[in-house]
This record gives sequence, C-alpha cells and structure tokens, in this order.
Amino acid sequence: MVKNDSVADPLSLFFKWYDAAGTGKGGPLPKSRAISWGTRMLRRLAVAVLPWSSLLRPDIATLATTTPDNRPAARSVLFKGLVNNGFSFYTDYASNKGKELDASPSATLVFYWHFPPRQVRIDGRVSKLSRERAEADWNVRGRANQAASAALPQSSIIQQRKDLKTKVAQISRQYQGKPIPCPDTWGGFCLIPDTMEFWEGRLDWLHSRERYVLDSGIWQRVLLAP
Repeated sequence: MVKNDSVADPLSLFFKWYDAAGTGKGGPLPKSRAISWGTRMLRRLAVAVLPWSSLLRPDIATLATTTPDNRPAARSVLFKGLVNNGFSFYTDYASNKGKELDASPSATLVFYWHFPPRQVRIDGRVSKLSRERAEADWNVRGRANQAASAALPQSSIIQQRKDLKTKVAQISRQYQGKPIPCPDTWGGFCLIPDTMEFWEGRLDWLHSRERYVLDSGIWQRVLLAP
C-alpha cells in the first residue's frame, strides 16, 4: 500500500463528491454554468414530484447485509449524516435489515450518482444509535411517513394492501390533533468505515478507482484497475 499524500481522510473526499452530486459540479465531464443550473433545477423537481427517486438525490444508498443463512441482502436506505465518524440511517429494528444487522453487525453501503458519474463503496462495522437520536429523526419526518411507519412492523407480511391502508387510517384517527409517538422499535444505525472505495466514470473508459483501508488508525490508499 502507498500512503495518500493529497487526501489523508477519505471522508473529506466522500463529502466533496456528495456535495457535487447535488449540483452536477466537480466531475471529469465537460462542465458549464448551464449544466450546473439545469442539474439543480432537475433535482428540485425530482425531489418534489418523485421524492423516492434516486436519479438526482445524493442521499439514497444501497445497504447490503447478510441473512442468517449467509445469503446477501440489499435494499435502499436514506443516509442521514455522519454520526461518531460513521454513516447513519434509520429503520425499524424489527425489519429484516434490523434483525440481520443485530445478528451480524457488518455491512456495506454503496452510493451511486449519475451527475457526475461516481460510486462510493463503504464497508465496516455497524452499531445502534441512541434512543434520543431515534426520536429526533422521527420528529422531523412527515406525518404521513410516521403513520405508515407506525402502522405495522416493517417487512411484516400482509394479506392485502387494503389492510395496510386500514391500519394507517386507524393510526391517523387515533392520534388526530396530537403527535404520533415514536415506536419502540424505531431506531438508527451507524456504519463505521474501515474500507472506502471510490470509482469515477470517464469518457475514455479508463475510469478512476481507488481504495482506502484503515490501518492502525491511518488511512492507506491504493489505486485499482477499473
């Protein structure tokens, strides 16, 4: 391995890319004010019309875990910021991913951004966040989101969709005019990275790819073939 002299902390590089993913700036492709302005406008429109779309949202990542029978499992989560030098996200602890992380607290997060074309893979150990942080996250969520999340345990089996709608309606009526309380099983996780890999697409197909590995508290960097 060779020590990286220009970027000692890959977290700094991550957030540089993360910020660029929301604007379209900073990539190896041709740039202009018009492209940057257009990207920002498209992102705002996509968030407003399709808030679950990952096209122009830098905060949507794929979380990979391991099932009890040692099979990989992956799904999208919302990155909610850096906590204790780890990547945080929230979920129902009773969900499949919650149970899988409880049994095997190692995971991978993968971010992919279209403008500019970049990918970051983050591997590490996972730990639960405090109840205070869980309640703070819950309180900033929209009421419709809270009602849907509180209606039934995430990943639980339902017979038909109308059963879910009925339960959500019951929650909404039960707490009409008052806050919907944070479920006991709602909580956050924090992935503390020990390996981070950065990929950047290029027009000549000679993509840039490098890996950072934490070794005795120091990040070491190697270049990889794309």
